[in-house]
Amino acid sequence: MDKIAHNSYLGDVVIKIYSKNCEHILRIVGRIPKKEHARVFLAKDLCRKARVSESSARKGLQVLVQGKILKAVPGPGGGYKFSQHPKNVSLVSIVYILDGETAFRRCIMGLHQCSDTQPCPMHGTWKHLRAELIKALAEKTLFDLMKEDKE
Repeated sequence: MDKIAHNSYLGDVVIKIYSKNCEHILRIVGRIPKKEHARVFLAKDLCRKARVSESSARKGLQVLVQGKILKAVPGPGGGYKFSQHPKNVSLVSIVYILDGETAFRRCIMGLHQCSDTQPCPMHGTWKHLRAELIKALAEKTLFDLMKEDKE
């Protein structure tokens, strides 16, 4: 699976592609074995394996529950499980659920005054790359991130 970076670097400029919360959730999902996609998983176990703070990850997991990607399973042995097969959930939909529909519309350099009429130095490049990134994330699914059964 292609690695998708949270940050890209252009010299001394750090370009933020999506939130740290989104990065954490994608790393957590990447720790779930494909063969166990229908089982209940515990956030604390996956957070430990992914080296992600459990408190911050739980917020993102709750957002995925609200977005109908996950179900919260209460009680002893409770945790989370997928509401639908992870093959049916694109990565772009996860980014939109966690970071909002405007996730890729922000200026890649973090400027507030960036648009087609007032472009930053990276505006034209980002506009082209953004379209390619959205397409790539739409083609990849949560299942693509999950560990192979033999790992």
